Amino acid sequence: MLTRIAHIADTHLDEELPAKIGIKTRTHLKAVLNAIKKENISKIICTGDIGKGNGIAYFFEQLNPFSLSITLGNHDTFSQISKHYTNGIHAKSQKLYSSIEKDTLKYIFLDSSAGSIDKQQLHWLQKELISSKPILIFIHHPVIGLRLKVDEIGKLKNRDALLRLLENCNNDITLFCGHYHMESEITHKNIKQYITPAVSFQIKKLHDKIELNTTFFGYRIIEIENDTISSNVRFLTN
Repeated sequence: MLTRIAHIADTHLDEELPAKIGIKTRTHLKAVLNAIKKENISKIICTGDIGKGNGIAYFFEQLNPFSLSITLGNHDTFSQISKHYTNGIHAKSQKLYSSIEKDTLKYIFLDSSAGSIDKQQLHWLQKELISSKPILIFIHHPVIGLRLKVDEIGKLKNRDALLRLLENCNNDITLFCGHYHMESEITHKNIKQYITPAVSFQIKKLHDKIELNTTFFGYRIIEIENDTISSNVRFLTN
């Protein structure tokens, strides 16, 4: 049986920077959701940086027709998002993370909103990685580093600790993330990492500076058949 999922990231709804550079974030989100509907996909996973203010309620209103899972990004706050989304709540640590096993895969959703993975979550993850199935991880921050300026300034603070946990897992791990506003695919040992382009705006792959690209935006389609995972990116233009 074929399962198709749309992965979106970095909508940044109603935030100051996208507006300043002429990005209509709500228009971008609507265009992406319309494209996903045309693909006959009902499941969406968003890996964070949803937006602020009224943009948060708008996001959940627009995603209401879909089956939605989310992870939190560094622009998101637990107090705001948990008013609309309650799956995986850890009230004491104010984090959202969870796991679920399907027929052939285990899905894990991590919370890197603090710019790191806290000790409690790492301890939980270590136990969750014990599985007989291939593992699919969704997280806002990339875990495998890139030799780019955006990675230098925006990387997950304790990603080495997280990477060691994943490397020591006996399973194949496929990881989907956002945060860097670009498309990327990289493999490290047992881990294949996909960065999905932003719904808002992109960041160019440069080694020495940060430069934005506002000419296109996108999302990713993930296809799962038995335990085989494939994906491809869809781009839309302004």
